[in-house]
Amino acid sequence: MEIHGDRATRPAGSGEEDRSTNVAAADRRPQVLVVEDSTTQATLLRFGLEEGGYTISVARNGAEGLSLARAQPPALIISDVVMPEMDGYALCRAVKSDPALAHTPVILVTTLSSPTDVIKGLECGADNFVRKPYDLGYLLSRINYLLANHDLRSHDRATGHVGVEAGIEIQFGGHRHFITSARQQILDLLISTYEQAVQVNEELLAKENQLRRSYDAIEALYRLATDLNRAESPSQVFEVALAHAVDLLGGTAGWVWIAEGDGRFRCVAAHALPASLQAPDAMEGTCDCQQRLLEGRLGRVVNIVQCERACRAGGQTDDGLQHASVPLRVGDETIGIMNLVVNAPLAAEGLTILDGLANHVAATLARVRLQEQLKASNQELEAFAYSVSHDLRAPIRHMDGFADLLLKRAGSQLDETATRYVHTIQQSATKMSRLIDDLLGLSRTGRTALQPVRVELDELVREVQQDIAPALNGRQIVWGVDQLPAVQADPGLLRIVFVNLLSNAIKFTAPRSEARIEIRTTAQDGEVIVHVCDNGAGFDMQYADKLFGVFQRLHTEEQFEGTGIGLATVRRIITRHGGRVWAEGAPDRGATFSFSLPRAG
Repeated sequence: MEIHGDRATRPAGSGEEDRSTNVAAADRRPQVLVVEDSTTQATLLRFGLEEGGYTISVARNGAEGLSLARAQPPALIISDVVMPEMDGYALCRAVKSDPALAHTPVILVTTLSSPTDVIKGLECGADNFVRKPYDLGYLLSRINYLLANHDLRSHDRATGHVGVEAGIEIQFGGHRHFITSARQQILDLLISTYEQAVQVNEELLAKENQLRRSYDAIEALYRLATDLNRAESPSQVFEVALAHAVDLLGGTAGWVWIAEGDGRFRCVAAHALPASLQAPDAMEGTCDCQQRLLEGRLGRVVNIVQCERACRAGGQTDDGLQHASVPLRVGDETIGIMNLVVNAPLAAEGLTILDGLANHVAATLARVRLQEQLKASNQELEAFAYSVSHDLRAPIRHMDGFADLLLKRAGSQLDETATRYVHTIQQSATKMSRLIDDLLGLSRTGRTALQPVRVELDELVREVQQDIAPALNGRQIVWGVDQLPAVQADPGLLRIVFVNLLSNAIKFTAPRSEARIEIRTTAQDGEVIVHVCDNGAGFDMQYADKLFGVFQRLHTEEQFEGTGIGLATVRRIITRHGGRVWAEGAPDRGATFSFSLPRAG
């Protein structure tokens, strides 16, 4: 055939022959009647069956389908069950009752959700069930089978070998059903039903296996997240991620590259490396996965990358050892690659798991980086506070010392006002010295290494009460201390917490004729929550967030003296133990300070 512009020309005299050949071929194609009230489903079925070699006519309901079948008997009928006017069962019963159509195979398309569907199919004489949603290949196989059997039965009828009709009355679901169908027809229907049941069972098993794998993957990723939360440095993050990746995907080895600029990479973590990769020069040079990253071609997990470095390690060719490459990112920055050696290409499910793992690693790296920055900033601030506090000690001592010398040497020559000035200088120096001591104490709580052990709170509270007894100045305090449990904490730092909280309670209950201070605990999710309550001055809850800040005071110096650092120290110590601290109160109605600590094992 030659094509000129938009027209195609054929050799002279061939057009009529081709047309007649096509018409003859179409006439020989089996006629299938599709009865389906859904236009979309009918159209899809038409296209699929025409591709399968059948001529198709379509009816929108059972009544229309019966009329078309009587006008032009088809080789086979495919009918939906649920339709308006006449459903599929009624259509099938009408077809089988019509002498001209009685031997036409009928396939019912149904959800097959109940055994009653099978009984109704047997009762109306259906030849086959196809379950929704159906596979077109399976439907074509059933059509071919039924048409082949139909030809055999036609031959049997022509030769007098007619199938025996079965008259069976059965009771099912509280109803009687009378079935009159040829045994072969009943067998065909039951076989198709069994096939559908097997298919459903296989699908359910596949989904169950998929759910089990998904659950295992989620559980493994949860364990990964738990372990990553404990990581305190990038190297720990990479080591944990590699170990979990190998375990999750059945890998044999893994390593992590970090880009260092100028096209260079450094191996920062490795797991179960082959001996050849542990050689001094084995990790030198740029490999394929690194080149992909440098060229921006490693945007996500690469299914499988042939790695010459890994192949050499296994003593194989380029078609041998394989690995998956996972780009590692922090924010918008791609910082490196995690390689996982595997024995076979990873399927989509494995790649999805690696994607999830990479996301966990990215989030953890961002957290670790932020923690490192915060740690460095805190260390700088603490060093600055320590330095300033230490350097201020000498001039403060000089001020206090020279003021004292002035009073001793020239006190008799000073008038009352001048003497008051000198005393004010001394009081200010004493206050400044106490403030410096508190700042140094706050600094030390952040610099001292935690040494958590089992601490008996009963014993610790009794010791602190004895230590602060001199500060009572003869006051009578009504103590209410519960039987306290043991906690896991640094005993030295925890002592500071109780000294600050009990000293505060004593100070703010000073105006009360009867001061009451209670210490009680509650248990919650493996924690011990300690409550220190008093009936003192209290505070306005709208300012509660200021209580634990440095130099934050809710009362004037004239009302209650203090430096505004004690509660900040309490919060720092409890936070370092992984706990929480908060306060509740009301003006002139007392306050409760609470904090949580891990329960002792």
